[in-house]
Amino acid sequence: MAIRKRFIAGAICPQCGAEDTTYVLVTADGQSRHCNQCSFNQNMSDLSLASEVELASDWQPIKLTD
Repeated sequence: MAIRKRFIAGAICPQCGAEDTTYVLVTADGQSRHCNQCSFNQNMSDLSLASEVELASDWQPIKLTD
């Protein structure tokens, strides 16, 4: 499998705050997110795990009334 580099239009780097510098690398090992301006990099598997934790913490029960 070839390495693919895909830029994400309008994305803002979570580390340096630069816009339009974030890209996704797709390799045989998986996907990772990087920034051209700083040293930011993150595996997409880490990102999905963080999203699941956020969703779980945002969940609140509701009370149904008759």
